[in-house]
Amino acid sequence: KPMNLVIFLYALEHLSRICRIIKQPGGHALLVGVGGSGRQSLTRLAASIQEFEVLQVEIVKGYGVNEWRDDLKNALRLAGESNKQTIFLLSDTQIQWEGMVEDISNLLNTGDIPNLFDGSDVAQIGENVSNRAKQAGMDANKNEIYNFFIQE
Repeated sequence: KPMNLVIFLYALEHLSRICRIIKQPGGHALLVGVGGSGRQSLTRLAASIQEFEVLQVEIVKGYGVNEWRDDLKNALRLAGESNKQTIFLLSDTQIQWEGMVEDISNLLNTGDIPNLFDGSDVAQIGENVSNRAKQAGMDANKNEIYNFFIQE
C-alpha cells in the first residue's frame, strides 16, 4: 500500500542500514526511537525494496497465547516452508505478556521456539521442505530436514 513519506538524509541512512541488516541471513534488528519517528515505515519501505513479506500481529480483544503461537507458526512456515523472505514486525505496544518476549528471544537465539510445532506440523513441514533439503545435500532424515527448515 502507498506511503506518504518525507525522506531526508538521516532517514535514508537508517533505511540503508535496515536494508543491509535484513538482507543478511538471519538478519534481525531492534529499532529504538520515540513514537512517530518512522521505525515501522522505514522497515516496511526496506521490506518493499528488498521484496520481503511483512507480517505483523494484530492485537485484538481476546488475543491470547494460542493466537500468538498461530501467528508465529504462520511466520515461520512462510519463511522456512514457503521459502519467502519475511519480516516479522513487532512493536513494544503489541507485547502483551512476558512469554511473547521469551518466544522472540528463543527465535532470535536459536531460530526455533520449543514445542511450537506438534508432530503432524513437523511431518507436513518435512514433506514440503524435503526436496529443497535434498537439493542442498541434506539426508532425508527427519531431524536434518527440520533443521534445514529452521535455517531457512
